[in-house]
Amino acid sequence: MQSDSGLNNCPAAVEELEKETRKLITQFLTDFAVQSAPRLSDGKALSTMKRVVDGLCEKHRYKYNGMIQNMALYHKEEDVAFVSAVAASLFEDCTVTWGRIASLMAFGAVVCKHLTERGSENSAEQVGQEISSYLLSHHRGWMLENNSWDGFAEYFQAAEPEMTMRNTLISLAGLAGLGATLALFIKVFQRILQ
Repeated sequence: MQSDSGLNNCPAAVEELEKETRKLITQFLTDFAVQSAPRLSDGKALSTMKRVVDGLCEKHRYKYNGMIQNMALYHKEEDVAFVSAVAASLFEDCTVTWGRIASLMAFGAVVCKHLTERGSENSAEQVGQEISSYLLSHHRGWMLENNSWDGFAEYFQAAEPEMTMRNTLISLAGLAGLGATLALFIKVFQRILQ
């Protein structure tokens, strides 16, 4: 839902959001469909989107594969209008969050990858246009109020300390296991030498 915030009424902010949204989404979908590696030139929002969506796609791989199989049965590959219908159902309770937007991006990414594998050369542009148009038509005000794509990157950066802590704990557990193994070897060698 759009709100009546001051940012929503600022033509320059709206124009910048529209331009950034279309560019970011199309670039992301293009990169995802062809499995391009992250680049140093990727902005914060794009690199965050790649990381978050990769995680979602990995976590929900089987669910997305089922959706793609159903899509292949019911939709012509060149018609991606169903993406807007999926977006509408995702936000049907009028609750907008960056997590839901990331989920929509993950769905779009899986669709693009599938279409690209089937030979569609412009799937990223088509799906990107559907997602961008939906977000800008229905949730532009919310996005502006939540710091646009910088807000997206900030929101998912907040999850980063948890990931860092988890990775640190895993590393420590690995070192502890290594230490225990070394202690066992030392004990065994001491027995052998006695």
